[in-house]
Amino acid sequence: MTTENSNGRRGQEANARPRNWLQPFLLVALEHWQSYGYELMQRLAMFGFEGMDPGSVYRTLRQLEHEGLVRSDWDTTSEGPARRMYSLTEAGRAYLSTWASALKAHQSMLERFFEMYSSAPSKKKQSN
Repeated sequence: MTTENSNGRRGQEANARPRNWLQPFLLVALEHWQSYGYELMQRLAMFGFEGMDPGSVYRTLRQLEHEGLVRSDWDTTSEGPARRMYSLTEAGRAYLSTWASALKAHQSMLERFFEMYSSAPSKKKQSN
């Protein structure tokens, strides 16, 4: 999507969600629920990841598993086809803690950004 800025130039709309943010959200979901891919996609919607490409989710899960952060086992206990159930490993919990610290720093940075943004002179002119 393109937008027009104050100079009349057209540019790309800002993409404010880094791609690798899917990792910590998957890890925190798995910290709470051992789950399979489709169910994880539904849980990701709670965080604002609606309409995720299933391929992206499964590729990320496989990458996390390859790195030893997530484990998967086939669940054959329910009726229907077997499903790959994912769970968090101890290494995954440690990595999640690292992500939480990094995101906390980003949270502070974003709070400062919005404080400055809401007090910008152009915002004050608009409210008068």
